[in-house]
This record gives sequence, structure tokens and C-alpha cells, in this order.
Amino acid sequence: WALLNGEIYNYRELRADLMARGHRFRGTGDAEVIPHLYEEYGQDFLRHLRGMFALVVWDEHAGTMLLARDRPGKKPLYYAQIGGNLVFASEIKALLVYPGIDDSVDPQAIHDYLSFGIVPGERTVYRGIRRLPAAHVLTVDGGTGETRLDRYWDAAYLPKHEIGFDEAVEEVDRILRESVALRLRADVPVGSFLSGGIDSGIVTAIAAQVSDRPVRTYSIGVEDPAMDERPLARLVSERYGTDHTEFLLTHELGENLERVVAHYDEPFADASALPSFAVAGLASDHVRVVLNGDGGDEVFAGYRHFLAGRAADRVGWLTGAPAQTALALLPAPRTGRTRYQFLYRFLHVLAAAPEERYLALTFDGLNEREKTAAYGAARPELLPSHRHVSAIDTAGLGPVDRLLRQDFHLLLADDHLVKMDMATMAHTLEGRSPFLDHELIEFVARLPENVKLPGRTTKPILRKLAERYLPAELIGAPKRGFEVPLAQWMERDLNPMLRARILDGGSFATQIFDPAWLESFLAGTGWDRHRWSRMAWSLLCMEIWWSARGEKRSANAFAEPVPMRAAQA
Repeated sequence: WALLNGEIYNYRELRADLMARGHRFRGTGDAEVIPHLYEEYGQDFLRHLRGMFALVVWDEHAGTMLLARDRPGKKPLYYAQIGGNLVFASEIKALLVYPGIDDSVDPQAIHDYLSFGIVPGERTVYRGIRRLPAAHVLTVDGGTGETRLDRYWDAAYLPKHEIGFDEAVEEVDRILRESVALRLRADVPVGSFLSGGIDSGIVTAIAAQVSDRPVRTYSIGVEDPAMDERPLARLVSERYGTDHTEFLLTHELGENLERVVAHYDEPFADASALPSFAVAGLASDHVRVVLNGDGGDEVFAGYRHFLAGRAADRVGWLTGAPAQTALALLPAPRTGRTRYQFLYRFLHVLAAAPEERYLALTFDGLNEREKTAAYGAARPELLPSHRHVSAIDTAGLGPVDRLLRQDFHLLLADDHLVKMDMATMAHTLEGRSPFLDHELIEFVARLPENVKLPGRTTKPILRKLAERYLPAELIGAPKRGFEVPLAQWMERDLNPMLRARILDGGSFATQIFDPAWLESFLAGTGWDRHRWSRMAWSLLCMEIWWSARGEKRSANAFAEPVPMRAAQA
């Protein structure tokens, strides 16, 4: 038998092939193809699936159980081994109520959170609970209880396709249109998130062209005109005649913030979780399935750090002491997500090791030196957080492909997909991501770097493709990506909440940080405005998680163990 959480998009084709091979089906759903595929192909059945899934297969004859997740990691799966039992669930909160679960806080997970703003990798914030990695299968022997973890898929970046830019654009268009069409298969109305960027814009445009019913679109805006993407989203909606709905995310955040963070069973500090949660709630009033543009940046090199990574190989002279002294005189940026703000960060971390530089440019949390200072005398012996970057095999890859691979395994799998799945599932909404079709990922991965990123413009393939589908105003617009005015929120609107939470005698922060460091941080001493606001947001999210998940303790939170009270599932 089999259990499935998710969707197998090519189940019709798989079903027809299996019937031709003699298999007989009782129903018409996608889950029924899984045990038949397993009977036909054994563990290799996973390679035939085109979809998003967390699944379990019990092989009664062999006495083994398989737990597996889809290739990019859209659907989550957590497990714990308690005595002779293996327990698993799609949410951590379901495991927390299981008798005997070790729900003490893992200090290493908190240490990593302070650098990433998420808990990356196989660990969770709870010692006794593990996360099954994307594209992996866990095999459990029902007799001995022994387990084996194997990766069944990874995108190959070598050897490279012998292909030019224009030909690459044509093939991407072909695969993407097929991917969108597959994800439009549903017995219920399908909508599309429309952020005002080119990724969701292209997906919406193709959906409007190939769908046999009108497409509903949903956008979120903020009060800051510089970050509000609703005007751009309206241009796409007007061109394709979608049934468009908008929502304004205001600064009245306290209650909403606590509600959103409570859905994440771990500390989670991606601020775009708020607009993602809001737009999912908006869409859930009308549709049960929604398309999104997730993966466009991580597959097609859409971030500035791709340009920075390539440039880092060419400006080694800037790492010298005189150059670094001169760079120290640069004024700190006052706003986030500007070219100057990114350049400022890049120049100041250029001398760092590549994995530390990646962490600083991509996640911008505390580095190891800063965490040592923050802990003070209470610092436990912990592994450096950049080990998650070092563990990703990038041997033989150029600077762009190295970053693409790192983003795919960390930023996408452990941050963006967690955020979107939590936002959609909280509203019984199914989110589908055409850019994360594995056939598209595999094709783009093997494109030469001078095709993926030939100049100084990010994701040029998608920008060229956008010329076919989108108004010109979108193609040249600055990247926003569900950005929120975090500096304003943390300095003004949420500052009272931040201080009240952290200065509470039972707060998590007072248990793990040196009091002098904490006082200095709250005063903003030595921090540039943008980075301080991001770190303040991380600490606030950590405090909300702490109070939602467990009892406030006066003991050091890094002590052995830290008991946590499970929330009712």
C-alpha cells in the first residue's frame, strides 16, 4: 500500500502505461499509480514521477517501508525513531504529541538559525525529530528497524549542452508551457499568484493562453510605493483578462504576525512569509489550486549574488589590508535591496571564505565571530553554520553553477519552498510551481554559464522569454519579490513588541545571549539599519516561536535538555 501527500501531474500517462503492462486500477486518482509503479519498477519508480510529493510505500513481501520526497522538496516529511518505532508526519506538530518524543531544543539548530534565519538541513529545532531531505528516500527494515538514507536524484550540471542563447530560450519556452499545462490539470478552479515580477507574470500569461477556463489572479501590496507591485501586476491582468483580486498588507501586524509564525513549527525568519500567507488566504476564498513563480530565480540565476560570485574571482586585490581599510570608510546603507546596499555587503565580505561569503550575501545573518560575541561566556561547542554550504558538492563547477547548486539545496529547499507550502497548506490551498518541473531544472542546469548569465543582467533567459508574454514595464522593473518594509516595521511599528518580547525575563534571547550584547543590539550600536532590522526580525520570530511552542524557562536554553511543551496537534 501507499500514502501520498501532494500531486502526481503525469499520473494519466503513467496509468495508461501501467494498464498496457497488465495492471488493473479500481479508481481514477493519482495516488493509486504509486503502488503499481513500485510493483513494476521497485525503488526506481520514483524516477517516473513528475510532481510534488511526500509519500510512503509499504512492501509487505519484503518487509520494508520507503519514505520519499519530491526532487526540489516542495512537500515536507518529518520522522522520529522512538524505541523500536518509526513515526512520520507532514508536520512537526503532529510528531510532538507522540509519547516519548524528544522535544528538547537542539542548540545546533538554533546556532544555524541565527545565520540562516531558518533551520537548514536534516535537523529540526527539536533533537528527536529529523527532516527527510528533498530527493531522498528513507528505507526502513520492518524486522530489524535499520534505516538507510539514499539520494535518488540530483540535477547534473555537467556535461554541458552545446547550445546557444536563442535556442535555449526556445527550449525553455517549450518545456515551461508543457509544465504549466500539466499543473493546470485539476477538477477544481485554478488560480495564479501574480507578484508583479517576471516569473509569476510568465506563468500567469502561459496559463491564460493554455487554460480552457478563465484564470483568477491574486496580488499583495504594501503601503510603501517603492515596494508595491500591484500596479505592475495589474498590467499583466489587463493584458490577459484575468479575474484579478488584490490585498493591502498594512503595518497593523502584531496579531497577524503571531498567527503566521505559529504555523511554522520552528523559528522561521523569511519576512516574505507574511505576504505569502496573506495572498494564500486571499486565493483560498475562490480556488483550491494556485500556480506560482517559485524557482525562477534559483533555476535561472535571478539574484545579484550570482553576479557577485562571478565578480569575486576577478577582484581578489580588494581583499588586501589597505583595500579593506579604505572600504571600512564607506557609509553604511540606510535602505535595503538597493544596488549600493548589496555592493556594500559584497565588498565587506569579499575577504571571507567562499562559503562564509555565500551565507553573508544570501542570508545575511550572524557569522561565527558575531555569534561567539553574542553568546559570551555561555557559548556551547557547536559546528560552524557554513558547513551546510561546504557540504554541497560543487566540484568542477564554475562560479555561477556553484551558486545555483547552493541556492537550490539551501535557499530554495529549506526556505522558499517551506514558506510557500506552509502558507498554502494553512489555507487548504495547493500551490504548484511550473519552474520546478524536474525536466526544466535538468535542462537549464546543463546550459553553459555564458548562456545562463552572459552579461550583467540576472536571469537573461527569462527576461528574453518575458518579451513574448509581458508588458515592457515589468521586464525592466527592479526586483522586489514580496518584499516588505522591514526596517520601518522593526524601528517603529513592531519595535515595542520586539523589546517587550526580548526583555521578558523568560525570553529565549535572555537565555542564550550575553546581556551586554543584547542591550547593545537593541540599541542598534554598530549595526547598519538594513542588517539590524533583518536580525531584529529573526529574534522576534524566534521569540514568538518560543512562546507558542513551549514554556518560558529561566534555565539556559542551551542546557541539556530544554523541555518544550508540545502544542496540541
